Amino acid sequence: MSAPAFDELLERLVAADIRFVLIGGLALNAWGVVRGTKDVDIVADPDPDNLRRLAQLAEAAGGRVQTGPSIAGSRSSIAALFEAGERVLIETTLGSLDVVQGLPGVPSYAELRARASEVEIGNLEIAVCSLEDLRAMKRSAGRTRDLADLEDLDTAHEGD
Repeated sequence: MSAPAFDELLERLVAADIRFVLIGGLALNAWGVVRGTKDVDIVADPDPDNLRRLAQLAEAAGGRVQTGPSIAGSRSSIAALFEAGERVLIETTLGSLDVVQGLPGVPSYAELRARASEVEIGNLEIAVCSLEDLRAMKRSAGRTRDLADLEDLDTAHEGD
């Protein structure tokens, strides 16, 4: 597999008019903490039409989802996974797209969107989760990497 093309993946999400909020490592970068990431983490608007467009984009990008012993790769099978309301990690030709939903500590799309900031990433305007939401999600996850990210956020935003 070639190097991830996260910029192109974000461009395709925006071009397809998919409503989402960026979270995770790329959101961390948008808030001034630069570190590598292995995927694009988003919370998508759960509207069925939005999820259908997202499934179509995933299929067009060669998306595959490992579901136990089987692999979902068609638009309808990926859409069915979205509709179940659980996290869906999609391996695409552009890199991994992690559609986060239904995880403890992750607010709903509506809550995240209401507090999100529009951030310029490349030549795109992307809704990025608020600094407070990012911190709360990192605290909730509590993994070693997340705790280190919190320290880096605190350093980058002393007094915020």
